[in-house]
Amino acid sequence: MGIVAFCPNGHRINVKDSFAGRKGLCPTCGAKFRVPAPGSSSPGPESALPTARLLDLDAAVAATLPRVLPLNREAVAATVAHDAGRPATRDLLPPAEPVLAPAPAPTAAWPTLHPVLAERPDLLWCIAFPGGEPTEPLPAESMQAWLDAGQAEGTEVVWRSDWPEWRPARDVFPDALS
Repeated sequence: MGIVAFCPNGHRINVKDSFAGRKGLCPTCGAKFRVPAPGSSSPGPESALPTARLLDLDAAVAATLPRVLPLNREAVAATVAHDAGRPATRDLLPPAEPVLAPAPAPTAAWPTLHPVLAERPDLLWCIAFPGGEPTEPLPAESMQAWLDAGQAEGTEVVWRSDWPEWRPARDVFPDALS
């Protein structure tokens, strides 16, 4: 028959009954888990959270629970006055103090990007040096810093995340490489 188990990362695994109660290793992610007993299955991702259930409350208990009040000052004053059994007046709440927004944080000047980098500054780049491994993906700002530092020789190949193949750096950045 088999047992359906889930690893801690939520991968579904079918296990033979003979492995019930033993430790297992997820073939997808390598996480260790305990195989449940036959007929039961370990909690999967769909049952990770408890389910909510509605309760019938006594009216006396419901009256003691906090309520949400509207943000409108007149409506708040009317609600407070109604709850206290008095007529609504505007002076029940203290005068509102002006809310001052914090000053925006100073932003660093956006670096001037090479036109090819400025086309899509959100894309990632890689550089492959002759006879070496490609770099980790780099943002456009790092590529601009590489160009500005004069480290580019023109013998490298570059790749942008929307390009299907690598291109010679001297073809992509002809004016930046001298």
